[in-house]
Amino acid sequence: MSSDQAVRGTDDDAASMRISAVNQGYLKDTFAPIFHPPSTPSAAAGPSSPRKPPLINIGTHHRTYAIDLLIDRFFTSCGDAGGQVVSLGAGSDTRYFRYMERPHPPHIRKYIEVDFAASTAHKIKQITGSPRRLPFLVHRNITPDIELRSSASSHPDAANASPTSLISPIYTLLPLDLRHASPKELNDLLLPYLDTKVPTLFLAECVFCYLPPKINETLIKCFGQTFEKCSGIIYEMLGSRDSFGQVMRRNLASRNLDIPGADPFPDLSSESKRFTDPALGEGAFSASGAKSLWDIRKSVIDKEELSRIGKLEMLDEIEELKLVLSHYVIAWGSKGEGMDALHL
Repeated sequence: MSSDQAVRGTDDDAASMRISAVNQGYLKDTFAPIFHPPSTPSAAAGPSSPRKPPLINIGTHHRTYAIDLLIDRFFTSCGDAGGQVVSLGAGSDTRYFRYMERPHPPHIRKYIEVDFAASTAHKIKQITGSPRRLPFLVHRNITPDIELRSSASSHPDAANASPTSLISPIYTLLPLDLRHASPKELNDLLLPYLDTKVPTLFLAECVFCYLPPKINETLIKCFGQTFEKCSGIIYEMLGSRDSFGQVMRRNLASRNLDIPGADPFPDLSSESKRFTDPALGEGAFSASGAKSLWDIRKSVIDKEELSRIGKLEMLDEIEELKLVLSHYVIAWGSKGEGMDALHL
């Protein structure tokens, strides 16, 4: 398996974990079974997908709970004017569809997902093949105006190629290899669909750890420079230098995966400071923070919610849970007037 295939394969893992957490009652996500990549054996099984250990299900719950909370607070900061979201390396993520399924969804002005062309092409097939998902491409519009485009750079015969871009009034799916993206390429891709004066959030879940540190810095700087009011959320592994982190690295290496983007950020303080680093210049954020999933379990998640999920499965090893959750972090940053509500 090539390194490209290995990186794309991490989305299969995330989708499988999400399916398991949904099936065991940790999360409510009616779209997760639909978006599970059909190339995996578990996808065809649907609700009977392999059950993950309780520790994995709990981690998936905490990650989803905290990121949803941060995004909700971002939209609260936006007020009636609404906001824009750019999800980097989104893969099979269902967040946009989950949000639009709410009785009172937030005011999403634009929601853009960016990923490898192969990944966006696959997701477009899933979206266009399911009438149930089409109404959510626009808000309160049953017959959305959808445009599909093929990427000439990815397919020599673009006329016969599978579409790699989906453009609708709110939801848009675009192809880009973030490993080689310059600020100009990123802006050329995104700015035709975004308003730089509208509050904008970028989301990077298990993305930056697989990218070179300089690319990550460039991406953060680009968003900070381009948008007057900007927030960012990063989720990734933490502590890759300690003994547990070394075990994680060896496991990833056995699958032809490396995490160069995790090396410069061994602790919570360094994760937080990546948003405010003076090296970002005008792209630096004014406020930032970071919490491990263990911290989030102890101080963020409602006690009633912890009690609810605590009844779903037996968990004997609390110390093992603490060890694992302490090695995953959610970091956030914000800049611009009124954006300080983004915190945990």
